[in-house]
Amino acid sequence: MTQAKPLDLLREAMAAARANDKPRTRRLLLEVTRLDPRNETAWQWLAGVAADPLEACGALEKALALNPANEKTKTALRPVRLQAGIAAARAKDKPNARRLLRSVIADDPRNEQGWLWMASVAESSAESLAHLDRVLAINPQNAAAQKGTAFYRARMAAEAGSAETVVAGATAQTPPPPANRTPVSGVRVPAAARPAPPPPPPQKMVLVVDDSRTIRKLAAMTMTAAGFRVVEAEDGNEAVARIRDDGIPDLILLDVAMPGMDGYELCRLIRQNPDTKRVPVVMLTGKDGFFDKIRGRLAGTSAYLAKPLQPDVLLAAVRKHCPTAPAPIA
Repeated sequence: MTQAKPLDLLREAMAAARANDKPRTRRLLLEVTRLDPRNETAWQWLAGVAADPLEACGALEKALALNPANEKTKTALRPVRLQAGIAAARAKDKPNARRLLRSVIADDPRNEQGWLWMASVAESSAESLAHLDRVLAINPQNAAAQKGTAFYRARMAAEAGSAETVVAGATAQTPPPPANRTPVSGVRVPAAARPAPPPPPPQKMVLVVDDSRTIRKLAAMTMTAAGFRVVEAEDGNEAVARIRDDGIPDLILLDVAMPGMDGYELCRLIRQNPDTKRVPVVMLTGKDGFFDKIRGRLAGTSAYLAKPLQPDVLLAAVRKHCPTAPAPIA
């Protein structure tokens, strides 16, 4: 039997993607990249249907290696690499997490999330504190960094005090420490001296309403990496169902031009509902005209974001209208 050509498989994958058949799309794209490892388009599409952030990051890195001048790939890789680094940190894969997060902060030295998660996978308490200092230099109000700093300072103080106790005890030939002591960095310390990790901040929810799957996924990857919970809807009717089933969001990102109920109409419905009337609504639009902004203001929008979305601009707007503490130190 004749083996399918990469180009034919790529066409099949694109058709499967349009049909929202993600598993088939991924299988076909993996086969394309196996047969033609230099197919930049296949790697880019694979990133959008990857099984996890690490696979998405690897696919975009492959695409960028094939075409280092591709600015769209560079832009897409930034939030994905951060998300992959966070995923690796949560999975306790510290070497991989450090590699990815170092790339994040090398590309953007003012990335709070990058420094914050670097602190969680550092090789010592002193290194963690140094990373947290960078976070606080960028944003002195970062609650997770403040709690993390207090935690690591207390740990270092406990380690230093315990080391002195062990040395003094050895000199005086004191008996061994009681059984309720547990090892920390090779030194036994009382359990009471070890402070509990800071509690995680409440995760805020953002509802993204857009008929473009690409826009929704870009927004979701950007905000998930920043510690937000993201719920997606492709039109106004699904958005209403999401609010009913998932609860009142803390922020709504709303496309202006959608089939059926457009963004302005949905925004008016949101403002008429007493449960959602105070939820900030940020409009996503390819138009930036005076009358469009007037229509948005009349409907009750909080702000406008122009398409194509830039991840850093999107995240700044989300944080402005939905302030929250970043993801906690692991």
